[in-house]
Amino acid sequence: MDAVVSQVLEEARGELERGKGTSAARLLTDAAYRTRDPQEAQEIITLAEKGLEDAGLFGKGRWKEIIRVASSRLNGAQSGAQSA
Repeated sequence: MDAVVSQVLEEARGELERGKGTSAARLLTDAAYRTRDPQEAQEIITLAEKGLEDAGLFGKGRWKEIIRVASSRLNGAQSGAQSA
């Protein structure tokens, strides 16, 4: 696990709890692009799904992009493990 990504995930979780979806989405976007860890990717997806549920009509695209990027990290890690 990347310590920086773990810290960003905690910060994003707090932002979501405080209702600051835009800030949480920004943090999760950074984490999604940075992580290579499947466990972190799954946590990013879980948090982004929560943000997606709370998002208004025009904010859903940002959350879907976070989920797409984190899913690609998760799928890439799984296919790499299968070929090893």
